[in-house]
Amino acid sequence: MNEWLANHLVCPRDKRALESTATELTCPDGHRYPVFDGVPVMLLADSDVTHHYIPRTLEQVAGHRLVYEPEQDGAANRDHIDAFVQSEVPYTSGNLYFPVQHKLTRYPIPSTRLPQGHGERLLDIGCNWGRWSIAAANKGYRPVGLDPSLDAVLAARRVARQLGVAADFVVGDARFLPFSDDAFDTVFSYGVFQHFSKPNVCTSLDEIVRVLRPDGTALIQMPNKYGIRQYQQHRRRGFTEGEGFEVRYWTPSELMDTFEKTFGRTTMTTDCYFGLGIQASDADLLPVHYRMVVRASELLRTLSHVVTPLTKVADSVYLSSVNQKTTAR
Repeated sequence: MNEWLANHLVCPRDKRALESTATELTCPDGHRYPVFDGVPVMLLADSDVTHHYIPRTLEQVAGHRLVYEPEQDGAANRDHIDAFVQSEVPYTSGNLYFPVQHKLTRYPIPSTRLPQGHGERLLDIGCNWGRWSIAAANKGYRPVGLDPSLDAVLAARRVARQLGVAADFVVGDARFLPFSDDAFDTVFSYGVFQHFSKPNVCTSLDEIVRVLRPDGTALIQMPNKYGIRQYQQHRRRGFTEGEGFEVRYWTPSELMDTFEKTFGRTTMTTDCYFGLGIQASDADLLPVHYRMVVRASELLRTLSHVVTPLTKVADSVYLSSVNQKTTAR
């Protein structure tokens, strides 16, 4: 754990400073958090479970065991694709990636829509195996990836080392961020809050406001209820709110109202059409018929810069916010 991270980790329960040893972190109120192979595990055992990763990680740490055994960092073999990534890719990137599960020939590192960085500290919420953290590092940021899965965080660390990328990773919960106030210049999240209940999204956004410096920026992907594909999916589900890890659907006005009330100035832009998680930078990895979907999505996304109402029927959108809620600290 590097010095910056050690100085900015706090108890996720009461936000108090932590005392550190090689094997655990402890706050003055006696809350204890294990450090597993150098990775802080900052989960609350008594919180409501938002994903099966949380109890699985707590069981792993208690039993000192992993589902995925640690691999060699792979620095000597940059063509090797980590086994965890090979297995997890359709669950992190979307249904289009099932045909390439266990068949990846390179890491699908996306092209981030973040502006060029100059050493800013960035928090990647729900980083899983680290694709967006690595993308942010490649664009000049100093990322910290957070995820409730210990397996995923250890994989992210392996992949970052293999690719020669500087990034830190922490096991934690977006609702209880284990970082001090104003710790980050930028917060990013992709494919995460779409699976949270709306109250849990609001709780997490309040936490982002806390850890984001005044006038810092947040870039967060969310699903659009009126998207071409999402409307069909929602109708197929009987227009129910959703439970467990199912996608929750938000209208554009709901999203804008929520983000503007939480952060302040917010703009909404198109991410993709015809599904969630579609990335033009991954087109070469996909079967030919899926490449056509990617190209059509990119065409509409480009057109939406000119014909802005098209964003309201995008399946996935970005909310870009400036943290103006400094008086609420």
